[in-house]
Amino acid sequence: MATLPTELVFASDGTMYVCIEDEPPPGRRVFVGYALTAEECAQYGTRGLLGWASLQTVALGSDGRVYVEECAIDAAGRKVFRGYAMTDEEAGRAFEEFHRMAFNLTVAAMRTK
Repeated sequence: MATLPTELVFASDGTMYVCIEDEPPPGRRVFVGYALTAEECAQYGTRGLLGWASLQTVALGSDGRVYVEECAIDAAGRKVFRGYAMTDEEAGRAFEEFHRMAFNLTVAAMRTK
């Protein structure tokens, strides 16, 4: 998992954030989060992570990692995600593409059996 890029995250605030390198588009919310380790995720478990998400923003990254907003965790040595909020229209297009990809992957997997 260390080599997968984090292109986007789905956050507990109901928003999809896309990775940025420079400045976000004007007026867009920005999420900066730091990745939990696998050991931390196991330690907190589902209930702990959901409880945490009710107090601050927690996000699931496209790289499979859980990211916690920057003010809630020590950032030292952690992978960082910085992204801006997608508009409803952008998120809708992204979900349409995810749906197509999932269908194509399912068909490809069925052909290999």
